[in-house]
Amino acid sequence: MSFPDGTPTPPAGWYPDPAGSPAQRWWDGTQWTEHLQHAQPAAPAQPPAPQAPTPAPYGGYAPAAPAYGAAPPYGAYAPAAPATVPPGTPVYNVFIWVITFLPLLSLLLLPLSLTEVDRMIAYTGDPYGDPYGLSPYGGYSPAGLAAQAITTIAGWLIYAAVIVFAVLDRKWLLRHGYDRPFHWAWAFLGVVYPIGRSVVVRRRAGRGIAPMWATIAIMALSVVVSIVVVVAVFNAVYQAATMPGSFT
Repeated sequence: MSFPDGTPTPPAGWYPDPAGSPAQRWWDGTQWTEHLQHAQPAAPAQPPAPQAPTPAPYGGYAPAAPAYGAAPPYGAYAPAAPATVPPGTPVYNVFIWVITFLPLLSLLLLPLSLTEVDRMIAYTGDPYGDPYGLSPYGGYSPAGLAAQAITTIAGWLIYAAVIVFAVLDRKWLLRHGYDRPFHWAWAFLGVVYPIGRSVVVRRRAGRGIAPMWATIAIMALSVVVSIVVVVAVFNAVYQAATMPGSFT
């Protein structure tokens, strides 16, 4: 149903009295009736429900979440690259060269360790020889025993000298402004120190790799000399064992 002007009539219900009284009058859907009732008071606004306190994490301090876009990107805390030294900074000193070439002294002492080899080889040709008949020192003559002692002591002294010079070399590098130079403790592993030191110095100064190449060359020379000596000794032993009057 609608009014003459086409406006739809409101549905039946209680509405404010059009006569102006404070009561509400019943509209039956077509007309106002005589039924009145007191106006319903507006429901009071409900207070907001209290929120349960959020327990703090262990330690009593809740971490604040970073704002969107404020989190640092991956790798933002990567350690800074070590500082380089000014151009012209020296890269070599006497300590690193002593460390590099000390192993050559071991090669020069190699003949001392072979002092009694020729006598031992010659003795193998006698099938009736007493194994300890050469000398009262377990097969070594006094000269051979002294040579072995010199070789052993010299080897330990060379090893200790490399460590001492590595300490001095690292202090020298620090005095000349090298950031985090190769640690001297690597000298306990022998040739590791001059190789590692050369790599680190090259990264700081752009040069200084020569001790590494010299160390590699000395290592290669040592391997070649060792192979030659071993082959020569085995060949001499074989010749002595197969000559007439030997075990065969």
